[in-house]
Amino acid sequence: MKLLPLLFCSLLALPSAAQRRTADPRLNAILDMKDTAALQDTLRTLENSKEESDLQLLLNYYNGTRNTDKKEEIAEVISQRFPNGRAAFNVLGERIYVERDPAENEKNYREMVARFGSRPEFNLDGSRYFVAVTFLGKNKPQKVMEYLNMIRNSEYKTNAFSYAARESIAGKDYKLGEKLIRKTFADLKGDTTHKGMDEFSRIFSELLYANGKYKEGFPHAKRIYEKQSKTTAVGIAQLKATYLNYLIQLNKYNEAYPDMVDLLKSGAATPLIKERFKTAYVAVNGSEKGFSELSAEINKAFKEKVREEVAKTMVNKPAYDFELKDLAGKTVKLSDFKGKVVVLDFWATWCGPCKASFPNMQEAVNRYKNDGNVVFLFIHTMEKAPDAAKAAGDYIRDMKYTFNVLMDLKDPETKKNTAAVNYKVNAIPCKIVIDGAGNIRFTTIGNSAAGSDAFHEEMDAMINMARG
Repeated sequence: MKLLPLLFCSLLALPSAAQRRTADPRLNAILDMKDTAALQDTLRTLENSKEESDLQLLLNYYNGTRNTDKKEEIAEVISQRFPNGRAAFNVLGERIYVERDPAENEKNYREMVARFGSRPEFNLDGSRYFVAVTFLGKNKPQKVMEYLNMIRNSEYKTNAFSYAARESIAGKDYKLGEKLIRKTFADLKGDTTHKGMDEFSRIFSELLYANGKYKEGFPHAKRIYEKQSKTTAVGIAQLKATYLNYLIQLNKYNEAYPDMVDLLKSGAATPLIKERFKTAYVAVNGSEKGFSELSAEINKAFKEKVREEVAKTMVNKPAYDFELKDLAGKTVKLSDFKGKVVVLDFWATWCGPCKASFPNMQEAVNRYKNDGNVVFLFIHTMEKAPDAAKAAGDYIRDMKYTFNVLMDLKDPETKKNTAAVNYKVNAIPCKIVIDGAGNIRFTTIGNSAAGSDAFHEEMDAMINMARG
């Protein structure tokens, strides 16, 4: 599972003032202060200020300097002095962001309107979007449309319809998704220069494909693939796979065949490509002669390449014996699984690449469910939600994943996620494979964009090598 740009959520610490540059010039000025006495005077002045913005600046300073105790102290001061201020608005917005129950989120939104709706300094558009998407997959398209149409900023509204369309793909609500992305294109009124055009086209092409509208969707898929667009939410391999799916459905086998071979060799072929490869081979070569030999050669070369690459990353160092609680409150330790290969997957509900990797991880869990010597543990870490265990549990249940989830919550004293710190996890998703003796053998970061076959071949190779 290769580390690829934009396919992981990074939380790397920034050690020096020069590296802590922010978009706020006031904060930068404080971070750059060398005179200790002057710095302390500035901090005291901010703490005694009657302006919430000054206290927020102070909180940001303590956050930037990793002073967790002072950060939380100032956060409490802000909460008490400004119960309906900017920080309170952000807390309620965060609650709407993480809530997955649409009825609860409507209550949250009504509270937001009651407390902040009449004040022009507060923008409720983002919360309107997040309430809308909680209705996706709930057979209530009118509610999705209702909240999206509440959005007041026209530019954000155009984007929001596309974001919701993208989410509908994951929820397999393709008909609603097509309606949403068509609204985005209608808003553009023929403008093809919009900075989001390639991503809009990708979403449109995937939804039209899912709805069987191959002739209409093909030009969109072809354009962004041939352009080798770098501004979509997926990698080039997925753009190629979608484009090839269209070629195959339109019986353009001569055009599709060379790329079909490449994707099969890399392990990124879609089920349709694998299903129609023989048909494409015959269309190009005139007969089945040599097909079986070619297929065997491609498969053998692919597996050997994966094993060679995986072997290069193998390590041998002691694993931290964590002690965490699962969603039922039961304490689980790494040492409980002595003698077994353990696959840890560090993730968070706010991490898109983490969630994007879960269909492949569910398949891996299914593949090994009858193997008593292999264990998968999904460690939720770096939480942002007030009730992270509820947010994690709701997500797993909603998506019907059969994961054993453990909660790596912040330690009340150190304010750090102990398991993540001890495994040196600075970016997620992060998968760690541990052998039966309790030693780390492999660590991978990010959601592999190489394809499902490559993902599972790499996972199998790591598990088998960890068995010894």
